[in-house]
Amino acid sequence: MILHHIQTSVSTDNALSTCLRYLHPNDSILLAGDAVNCLLQTQWQQRLAQVNLFVLQDDIQARGLQQRIDIIAEHMSAELFHIIDYSNFVEQSLKHNKVITW
Repeated sequence: MILHHIQTSVSTDNALSTCLRYLHPNDSILLAGDAVNCLLQTQWQQRLAQVNLFVLQDDIQARGLQQRIDIIAEHMSAELFHIIDYSNFVEQSLKHNKVITW
């Protein structure tokens, strides 16, 4: 069980796309930094709909995306879309066997 930590924008880097190719069903993805912007695009919402997904709250707020992400979260599976803080990030890091930062 791996936590895949994605930090880069999908418009400037292929980290998320590459990660999805190697994702095991028990793995999770954490979107941080500019990677949170991918949730604004329908194609990425669809690709991530079946992934156990975490998104860092501070990075959503830093980009002024709170309202938009809240609306998007309502349409994605509530069980698989988690907005977390840094303490939850640490907790998830400990729950997973490995963390890979892309």
